[in-house]
Amino acid sequence: MIIKEEVEIEAPSLIVYQVASDTEKFPEFIPDVKNIKILKKEDNKQITFWEANIDGINFKWEEEEVFYPDQLRLEYKLVKGDVDKFEGYWQVNSINDKKSKLILYLDFDINIPSLASLILPTIRFKVKKNIQLMLKSIKTRVESLVK
Repeated sequence: MIIKEEVEIEAPSLIVYQVASDTEKFPEFIPDVKNIKILKKEDNKQITFWEANIDGINFKWEEEEVFYPDQLRLEYKLVKGDVDKFEGYWQVNSINDKKSKLILYLDFDINIPSLASLILPTIRFKVKKNIQLMLKSIKTRVESLVK
């Protein structure tokens, strides 16, 4: 299941990338993200442990994050956790010197074949809502830093 959301942010692209790629600080300003810990870090890669609560449902997972600062991009993929597939990217595109677009792309799957047709639309809605909240929270954080 693929979800792609984006938000325009009144800030230079480098600042947006710096905030979006500092995932360990997300619990400070994204309400659904309860905890993120860096488990391993080397070169442009890190393994992080995440805990999030999406509409009362707790999720825990580990993901590998690969940073591409020259492209203002972060790619991530599931190492292990409560879902079967969870991968995608954050991409910051410059609109002009003072405005950027932050894109979040997620491809995920929960392998429950017998319930898929019943619960996947609800899960997709909740995950999409959560992604929109994350983007809005990053936008608010970044714009508060440049004022």
